[in-house]
Amino acid sequence: MKYTEVDFLLAPLEPWRDILLVELGELGYDSFEETMHGLRAYIPTERFERTALRSLLTLRDPHVTVTHTVREVPETNWNAQWESSFRPVEVGRQVRIRAEFHPHEEGFAHEIVITPRMAFGTGHHATTRMMVEAMLQLDLRGQEVCDLGCGTAVLAILAERLGARHVLAVDIDGNAVANARENTALNGCHHITVEKGEVGLLAPRTYGTILANIERNTLLRDMAAMRDALAAGGALLLSGFIRQDRQRMLDAVQEAGLRPVEDLEEGEWALIGCRRP
Repeated sequence: MKYTEVDFLLAPLEPWRDILLVELGELGYDSFEETMHGLRAYIPTERFERTALRSLLTLRDPHVTVTHTVREVPETNWNAQWESSFRPVEVGRQVRIRAEFHPHEEGFAHEIVITPRMAFGTGHHATTRMMVEAMLQLDLRGQEVCDLGCGTAVLAILAERLGARHVLAVDIDGNAVANARENTALNGCHHITVEKGEVGLLAPRTYGTILANIERNTLLRDMAAMRDALAAGGALLLSGFIRQDRQRMLDAVQEAGLRPVEDLEEGEWALIGCRRP
């Protein structure tokens, strides 16, 4: 399969590279390489649309300068590309998230093995770590849990390990759904259902905990629906947005009638945890 490469140069680099990576993922770019001054993104040539790049908020934001070049590349060993960029995620000695090609390490309460068939660049690690930290403070035993925007399903797998009775893992991307199913099987999970779709799949069930590590605009759009799917006293963990958007997210949380509880930051990224009264 032929791929098209788009090579982006950004100034300043952070946090815009991570934000751009998320936006490109939503456009269907499925492989990424972080460079010294930006990001290279890859998409099957048959799906490449030059005009779609104009919809990227990062390219229109006045706080960052972005230039890019486009070229078609020959067939590439994408597994080797993933292996070179994927790094284990560790949260204390509680959780280690690794790929099959990383060696096992003793001493972690939970070790989760995933096969990264989709983008899981280093920029995502801060939000993953914060979500894991917040999850470890919750009692998920016997709960119905939803991992909304599940990606590799790593949070859904951890939720089962932490005692959730059932986990619904949802993603809009078909490749992510296939990857999530592969990873749940790889980790011997028996209480996770992976479905393709959006927040509308949550109804009519209610959940003790909803995990939403998604980009800002989707979180804002789906806030009311996530609230409606929460049981009384349920927890909603929100991440995938930068610190500059924290107040906007807090306003949306409170407007939805939710009570902010957790408040975490790592680098440029933030997490807000809230409860439904």
